Amino acid sequence: MGVQLRKPLFALLSTFAALLVLEISARVYEHNVPPTPVRPLPSPGQPDCLPECMPDAASLPAQPDGFPSGIAMVDHPTRTWTLQPGAEMVETNVYTRVNSLGLRGPDVTERKPGEVRILTLGDSSVFGYGVDEPMAMDRIAASILGTFWRVPVRGINGATPGYTSVQALAVLNEVGPIYRPDWVIIAAIWSDLFQTDQPLSTPSEVAIPFALYRITTRFLGPWLQPRTVGWVDLEREVGTPSAGKAPRTSTEQYRNTLTELATTTRALGGEPLFLILPAPVDLNIRPPPAFILEYRNTMAEVARAVGAPLVDASARFRRDGASNADFYDQIHPSREGHARLGSMIATTIAQAVSPD
Repeated sequence: MGVQLRKPLFALLSTFAALLVLEISARVYEHNVPPTPVRPLPSPGQPDCLPECMPDAASLPAQPDGFPSGIAMVDHPTRTWTLQPGAEMVETNVYTRVNSLGLRGPDVTERKPGEVRILTLGDSSVFGYGVDEPMAMDRIAASILGTFWRVPVRGINGATPGYTSVQALAVLNEVGPIYRPDWVIIAAIWSDLFQTDQPLSTPSEVAIPFALYRITTRFLGPWLQPRTVGWVDLEREVGTPSAGKAPRTSTEQYRNTLTELATTTRALGGEPLFLILPAPVDLNIRPPPAFILEYRNTMAEVARAVGAPLVDASARFRRDGASNADFYDQIHPSREGHARLGSMIATTIAQAVSPD
């Protein structure tokens, strides 16, 4: 009996010893041979990886001459920062003018008889990254509705690069009483997902503790399918949120702010319309990461709760055959993408109401 037990015990100890040697060897190798970063798909939009990491993506227009390049920002008491009022500049290769309220476009004049106003709120994806002013979604929607209704329709771009839903609410509180929009397009999401260094209570990604596993997957990398993510932590080349980091806006705060945006819009005499922005990750077979879906689902829940229209452009882009050409990078719609979004907004508004 003792001999029979010694044999499997010896085999078990030998296996453990072999694995221990392999694990130590893997750790030594990992320490001396750092891994080559493998960028997940779709691209985070870094110039050094395009177009290889995102085939057929749209190209930014040629940069115009005669204006300073780069976006001018100034401190703001309620929005934290804002575009420099009255500035003229080149941002993402397009001419950009800023009105006296720190928003993209001209100053808004007095309302014309029968005029309908559409105000868009969000970050650079709504602002028009790489998109000329007349081709941004607010102006596209206004043009379509003006032709359809045969009344003046004005698109007002209330988005600013980097703005969260909280900053979008600050914009609405400040300019809403001035502009008195009939429709407010609430599309803030991506900048709410930007990461801060605040630790997560429950990290969504737990590091594999075994070097042997990491080394094995490194060697098998050429034969493994690339990861598909909707947002990228450039430091660690992984999806949002990475260990030790948190979104700028929690889902609870996001829900409360979206609700307040809808309430404020109606208090101003307008109607809210929620827009779930698309991304190239929506065109993949696999669904987007759960973290992104959580925020999108929160927006959909708020839209239902307040009885507001919802445009799920992430689903519509997939259904309507959109491609990487509708984006400049992993989140920013191209001119073609803005045209799609503007058309979706116009159709939804037209179905919801007609002017008197």
